[in-house]
Parts: sequence; structure tokens; C-alpha cells
Amino acid sequence: MAIFDKLARHHDEIVDAWVRRLLSDQASPYGLEREADLRPLVSQATTAFLRGLSGRGWEDLEAFITLIARKRLSQGFRLSSVQKAFMAFQQVVSAILIREAGGDELDQAIFRLGICISETVGKFSDFFQELHDECMRQQTVVLESEVRKRTRELSESRRKYKTLVEDIRDGYYVVQDGIIVYANRAFCEMHGRSIEEMAGLAFLELVAPESKKEGGRCYERNRLQQTSSLVEYFRLHVDGRKLPTEALAKFSTYEGNGAALGICRDISERRALEQKTREAETLNALAQQAASLAHDIRNPLTAIKMNVQMLSAAVEGDSTHHRLLEISLKEVESIQRSVEEMMNLARPFRLNREDVLLKPFIEGCVESLRSRMAQKNVTASLRLSPQLDHLLMDPHRMEQTLVNLLFNAIEAVPMGGHIYLSSGPVKSGGRRWGKISVADNGPGIPKDLLPFFFDEKRSRRIGLGLDNVKRIVEAHGGSVEAGIRHPRGLRVSLKLPLEQ
Repeated sequence: MAIFDKLARHHDEIVDAWVRRLLSDQASPYGLEREADLRPLVSQATTAFLRGLSGRGWEDLEAFITLIARKRLSQGFRLSSVQKAFMAFQQVVSAILIREAGGDELDQAIFRLGICISETVGKFSDFFQELHDECMRQQTVVLESEVRKRTRELSESRRKYKTLVEDIRDGYYVVQDGIIVYANRAFCEMHGRSIEEMAGLAFLELVAPESKKEGGRCYERNRLQQTSSLVEYFRLHVDGRKLPTEALAKFSTYEGNGAALGICRDISERRALEQKTREAETLNALAQQAASLAHDIRNPLTAIKMNVQMLSAAVEGDSTHHRLLEISLKEVESIQRSVEEMMNLARPFRLNREDVLLKPFIEGCVESLRSRMAQKNVTASLRLSPQLDHLLMDPHRMEQTLVNLLFNAIEAVPMGGHIYLSSGPVKSGGRRWGKISVADNGPGIPKDLLPFFFDEKRSRRIGLGLDNVKRIVEAHGGSVEAGIRHPRGLRVSLKLPLEQ
């Protein structure tokens, strides 16, 4: 595409922005890397990406994937850290595309960039996993050889054998006749048990019921064929959790008797990443459908807005009806903005921040739901601190957030219920925040559901739009949490940074 040819002029800008993002992430190993080492790799990757995106071939990108997979695996990087680095390139380039292109060209460019990054992450993950599997096989062979050597040298000393494998970060175990005769500390910690509890335990007691059949087959196959095998299964933690696990086992000898020697590791993070990838693909398809639906809604909505405006002008002398039509017009305009957002779902999430006066903003959100409050005879109390009179935020998106919380509070309280709104500055983690809270005297929710309050897939439909509330607040660099209000009810608090 022509737009990606033009991006070649922005090569240095892309490299600078990408390097800054990686070095600023102190939670990632990239944050500890020297810029002099990181910059050449980023420059090479940028050239390869731009070459592929402009239609001049993917050979350079494939070569880079091979290079970076070997390098990062040898450095002990996690798969998720490198995947996030590729995602950072998408964010940097998306910002430049938005600035340099528009219309259909922008949509096509964003779509092509997304496909490119998705395929790149997929190829990288597959190759990284192949290298990882080979590393595990080599580690098992080396470990088995070393065990035999040491046991011969030390007359099969059990104490020395333990020393050899005790410091391995992966779980290591030895099974004879289905019983665990040795397990290192890492293996015990993976299952929440002590070394004393683990000795003499049947291995299948540590396997979830749905994985026992495959686990038993694998053990017998290794014993009969004297081969090694890689298997994925769900292990049972002592607290009852079923956790995804990967094990590589080989039948050998231990203290002169036949035994299965195995190495296992937790793969929860890898499974979660795979699930997120599938969800991202689903969301992309839903975004396309939502944009199409929004396009069909927009035209009749425009006609409704015009009719309301004409009616408002016709009843200007009737203050009551005029006010009701003004409220209706405001709600139609709110729906129009939501429709526009549906049409833009496939595009990057953007905020239009403004310095917003907080008191009239919160009062306006309450006023927009006044008719619904009147239906249930709900009253609202506002306690707004004068020390927090304004916030830098996107007023439309934060209006969506606050109205969602208010609407859910109104629905939760009984007839004649009460809603409490408060705001003020707070300090947390060495930073200053602006805090807005919405509370009610409704029935509340069980404490065990609080961790899933903003996850609509797991919250049993506690409220509407809660996942979107979390998404908008986090896009502002803030956080949102739910808690129990005493003596009864629920309190939801959101915090936005006062220093940008």
C-alpha cells in the first residue's frame, strides 16, 4: 500500500517511539536492557515490518522472527514480554497512520497492520514454543545423563542426587510404580504441598479427573517403549484448583530400579495468552458487525433528532414540554455519539481530554437520569470536595462511565432508595489522584463476586456496561474498584491521575 511506502520516511520516528515505549516499561525485561543493544534490533524490525507492509516481501521479517526468538529465549525472556513488544510497534505505527491518512485508506491500513501483527505474533509464538520444547528435551537428556554420571560417581547417593535437581526452577519428580519417590521443591510448591507430604503419594492423585486417563496412558507408554513424551494436563493444587501444566517424562532408572523421570512447568500464562488471542479475533469480527449496524441506525436517528428540534421550537412557550423535549434531544445526541463509537470500534481507542469542571459535570450526569429516579422515588446526595474542582479527562467517555454507574445504582436500590455521590483528591502509590465514588443503599453483592465485578462474562450480569467502565477509566491511566458499603449497599470508586 502507498501509505506504508510513505512510512519509510518516518523510520527514525517509529524507532525512537518504539524504543521509548520498551525502555519505559520497568515491569518488563526490556526496561533493564541497554538502549545501545535494543535500538539496532528495533531498527531492524521496523525495516522488516515496513518492507512487508508495503508489499516488498516478508523474508526480512521471517528472518528477524527467527533471530529474536533464539535471542530472547537464550536471555530468559517470557513469551508474553516479546508479544507485548510487537504490540507496541502496532500502537506506534497506528498513531502515525491516524496522523498521515484518513478515510478508507486509514481503515485499510489499520486493518492490514492488525493482520500483520497478528500473524507475526502467531509465527513468533509457534517458533518460540518449538525452541522451548527442544530446550526442554535437551534439558531432560542432559539432566538424565548428569544424574547417571553423578549417581555412579557418588555410589548412587540420594543426598547428592537431590542436590543436583533441587535448584531447578521447573518441577522435577521421580515416579516408581505410580508412586512419587522423589520431588524437588519447585514441584511441591506447584501443588501446594510440602516435600514430606509429597513422598509416597500416588502421582495420579495430583492429576485432575479429566486428565487422569491420558496421564495413565502416557506413563504406560513410556514404561513399555522406554521413550520420552511431552504431555499437557491439568494438575490438582491442594486448594482444589485445576491448573494447566506441561510435563516431559522419560522412563529410566533411579537407585537401580525402573522409574519415570519428569520435568513439569505451569503453562497458565500461555493458555491465557492463547485465550486472549481468540477473544481478540472474536472482538474484531464483532466490531465489524457493530459498525455495520451503527451505519443502519444513524439515518433514522438523524430524522428523530430533527423532529425533536422542530417540536421543541413549536412548544417554546410551554416550559414543561420544552424542558422535556430538551432532555430528549440531549439523549438523542448521546445515542448519536454512541452510534459513532460503534462505527469506530475497529479503529484505535482515542481520548479527547479536556479540563472539565467537576461539579457541573457530575450534576449534569445526575440530571440526565432524573426521570428514571423519579419513577422509583430515588433521591441523590452529592458531597463534592472543593479541593477537587476540575479534572483532565474525555468528558463524553467519562459521562458514559458515570451514567452507567448511576443507572446501575438506580436499578439496584428499592423504591424510595438513596444514591450517594462524592469526590475529592486522594494520595496512593506516591501519586495524587482525583476520586469519584457512587454508592447506594441497595442489597449489594456477595463478597466472592467483587473480584469479577467488572468482568461481565463472570459477574453473572451484576450491572450493565461495567466492562466498558473499566476500559474507559484505565484508558485515562486510572483505576476502578468495587466494595461493600456499610451498613448495606455497594460502593464503586474510580480514580483518575491529577498529574499527566
